[in-house]
Amino acid sequence: MRIIAPMMILIMMASTLAGCTGGDPDGGGNDEIDMETIQEFIDEIQEPEWINDRGDGQNQWSISLSDNQWLEIQIAQIILQYHSDGENYYLTVGAVIASDEGYLVSEYSPRYGGNYSLCLDITSDLSCHYTPTDSDRTLHEWSIIYRIHNVSQTNYFFDQTNVTQDNTNVRNVNITMEISYVPNGMDEENRTNATVIIELYSEDAPNHVDSFLTHIENGNYNSAIFHRIINNFMIQGGDFESGTGTGGYAGNWYGYCDGTAASSSDSCEMNRWTLPDEANNGLTHTPGALSMAKTSSPNTGGSQFFIVPSDSSPSHLNGVHTVFGYVTSGLDSITEISEVATGGNDRPIYEVTITNISINEL
Repeated sequence: MRIIAPMMILIMMASTLAGCTGGDPDGGGNDEIDMETIQEFIDEIQEPEWINDRGDGQNQWSISLSDNQWLEIQIAQIILQYHSDGENYYLTVGAVIASDEGYLVSEYSPRYGGNYSLCLDITSDLSCHYTPTDSDRTLHEWSIIYRIHNVSQTNYFFDQTNVTQDNTNVRNVNITMEISYVPNGMDEENRTNATVIIELYSEDAPNHVDSFLTHIENGNYNSAIFHRIINNFMIQGGDFESGTGTGGYAGNWYGYCDGTAASSSDSCEMNRWTLPDEANNGLTHTPGALSMAKTSSPNTGGSQFFIVPSDSSPSHLNGVHTVFGYVTSGLDSITEISEVATGGNDRPIYEVTITNISINEL
């Protein structure tokens, strides 16, 4: 922590101003020390003080930040009381601080603003839980040492290249997806066809939309299957190479080979082309979202995608996977497809097939 003594600053600034002869517009050399300006300068260069909050299991810690604030955590610990064979013992463990959107704080909050809470447990979907999930332990006490940093202002920058002179946004592209599937509890004799219309957000995820449209134009998605379906979560497809979830690639060259930036496609085979992430575009994984599947590494999206049904809102995927469209018609069918019978690796027992995708005329 770097703190300059206020008195030393006052002396330094006073000396500087006292010898100044050109600061005034009149050039008279009569500059006076502005104490308010000096105090503002002192406040700006001094780092904020650390705060130590403590509480018990009946009082959950939380904090709300404004748009020009970010959080720094020095330590976050909880003391758990365990009950075993009539005896109680205590154990100190590290705690987790998470935002409402599912962002975890290791040392610094990942963005300005937001609401943050102390979590005892983080489930697989990154949901924050304060109450112990088992009966043999109790949250006895917690301690968090933190400080809040302020910035002078919050700047927002938006790409205006896709806005015409009359400020009319570029029109999004709509596609129609035909899907064949067998509803849950039925067999092949009851195979059903569904029609789903999806609006692609060209301005928010230009590379993803461009790649997706290229695959459509090349007919790559026709007869591809949804190889992985999880009820109350999503349906995933688009692997037109193997149908197993191990294949697929970007429709064009976007500067990435297996997630690594490259200057040219000369040394990268087409089936290794991947997409640069566009996940921080403000689009979220709400019901009906069309999003790009990828590995846990950045910039590894290819041709595989997933669609979120009406009973799912996987917010922990926000900022990680790129949403590039939303279902505008046929979401009920997507939800019904998400409920089909599945076997190992969440693969549908009866194939769920994309029979055709077409680009709608504007």
